[in-house]
Amino acid sequence: MRLCHGAASVLELGSGYGRVSCALAAADRPLWGLELDRSLLELGRAAAVRLPARLRGQVKLVEGDMRDFALPRAFERVLLPYNALYCLLSLREVERCFRSVRAALEPGGLFAFDVWNGDRAHAEGLSPVHDDEVLMRFDYDGRTWSVSERCRRGRAPHRLDVTYTYTPTGRARARSQVVRQRYYRSAELFSLLGKCGFAVAAKLGSFAGNRFSERSERLIVTARAI
Repeated sequence: MRLCHGAASVLELGSGYGRVSCALAAADRPLWGLELDRSLLELGRAAAVRLPARLRGQVKLVEGDMRDFALPRAFERVLLPYNALYCLLSLREVERCFRSVRAALEPGGLFAFDVWNGDRAHAEGLSPVHDDEVLMRFDYDGRTWSVSERCRRGRAPHRLDVTYTYTPTGRARARSQVVRQRYYRSAELFSLLGKCGFAVAAKLGSFAGNRFSERSERLIVTARAI
């Protein structure tokens, strides 16, 4: 929220079912969301329709791939929240994403992403492996849905298989989706940012503003287009 304060335009990559896009909707700025999964895009659009009219008209959710996209306008802020960067399974894919983001930013615009800390996983052999964990609930199609996450180590190094399950109230069928992820070390990401035309403006270890270190639970990066 603070990062977008005063920005005239915002783009969210991996906008999913609209949780962040709808929370950031404002009457005085356009907000776009880019989502590759059509079922999630449908959920996001349904959530946007329920916004007040003064906000709804400013939200545009489109289908697209964060690895290679070109939109008809530029943005002052580009966001890639909640580990979505780890859905890119090679450094080449990350580089393609960063270059697309750089092209989508206004001069001097800001790019921000947050992921769990791959340095800590690498140093300690840790992975965020857990059974079903409820992340949130939302209303859609006359029902309340709960979203849970299950995480397992993948076969390849640095790889995870994450299962998201959407469970509705009543007798409707639950829906599940497996998302394969790969984590990266911070030095790899910082090097690619520089290569793709960014200067790192801030690197934090928590949303409370703690300084980032190898022991931090998260890596939160803000980078400026140069």
